[in-house]
Amino acid sequence: MRVLHILYQSLPQVSGSSIRSRDILFSQKSIGIVVSAITSPFQHSISGEKEDVIDGIRYIRTSRKKISSISDEKKSVFHQLAKLFSILTFSFSLYKTVKKEKPDILHAHAMFFCGIPTLIIGKLTGLPVVYEFRSLWMFQKKFGKKTRLETTIETFLLKAEIFTLKRADHAVFLNEKLKGYFISLGHSFANSSIVNNAVNTQLIKEKRIPIPVESETPVFGYIGTLTAYEGIEFLIESFQELADEGFYNKLIIYGTGISEKNIVETIKKRPNLKNLQFKGSVHPSEVNKAFSKIDVIINPRLSNDVTNAVTPLKPLEAMAYHKIVIGSDVGGILELLTNNKNGFIFKAEDKNSLKETIIKVAHLKENEKKDIINTALTYVVENKSWIHNAHQYENAYSSLLENNQG
Repeated sequence: MRVLHILYQSLPQVSGSSIRSRDILFSQKSIGIVVSAITSPFQHSISGEKEDVIDGIRYIRTSRKKISSISDEKKSVFHQLAKLFSILTFSFSLYKTVKKEKPDILHAHAMFFCGIPTLIIGKLTGLPVVYEFRSLWMFQKKFGKKTRLETTIETFLLKAEIFTLKRADHAVFLNEKLKGYFISLGHSFANSSIVNNAVNTQLIKEKRIPIPVESETPVFGYIGTLTAYEGIEFLIESFQELADEGFYNKLIIYGTGISEKNIVETIKKRPNLKNLQFKGSVHPSEVNKAFSKIDVIINPRLSNDVTNAVTPLKPLEAMAYHKIVIGSDVGGILELLTNNKNGFIFKAEDKNSLKETIIKVAHLKENEKKDIINTALTYVVENKSWIHNAHQYENAYSSLLENNQG
């Protein structure tokens, strides 16, 4: 079975989406599926050549630029329209690639920029199309009140995603809540499946840097994308209040994103807070080193449509790295954590609840820490492994091929 993956971006950053794409390809390859990928013209080439090979997987580039134009920074309407029209040239590149590679299945990853060209080429070649949707990404750019133009753009983008999902031969959703969101809008999907977030447990096992659990003063931290709904400013303010109350445990933050400037400004307002460190972005190959500096990972997501529908990847990674996880009670996190079992839950956007949870975790006995860590690790290995997910994809592909032949 040969599968061509159509990706908007392919270089795994701290954010979960591109890491998920990497792990999908890697896990499918490991169970014998022949995989390759083509990337959008906005993703740069590592080598400057037509192809890059990463972990034994071929990535066909439609741009040879060595600098990516993918960014969380706000772009002009003209720039967005130019990107939209480039769907035409990307469709042509995809058609040529399909004719050369001769795949059995076309698997497009969100966003619709990849999905719509794949639908077109699927019709032209008679190949089954899978479209994978994993986030309400169109709502992520701004947290709070939006202008009429911003609302209009969001509505257009949402309709483009719905158009793509309904016309794919098979739709893949990240979780039930995400699929349920579209069902609540009156849409149905005849052929779809749920493939939850997971982690590459074998890769993490190889890269994990063991550190002693018996720390009298555990270090707290966050590793991930810095967007408004992740609640990092809220986390910093909560730690500042704890410091005023005599709690001096360290907080380390790794990441980059559209809220980075606000986070830096929030920290500067309290220059006497010595126990807070902002480390900025971390290269994918260095993520294991970042995790080795932290004992307890906090995911303080604020409550909105995105966080209640989308399951984050980082808590799973943290559990696989033998870390204790604290998370807010938004829907995406409640899917992963059971309070006092494999992690700890606090009430979203409630500083007192977060502070109480942090203090509780800081005073855990060593046997209590080990029980939480071991329970969390078992949960990930048994329920959230990418090998398990790879077989789910394989079953969906096989079903499509059987229907296509029939």
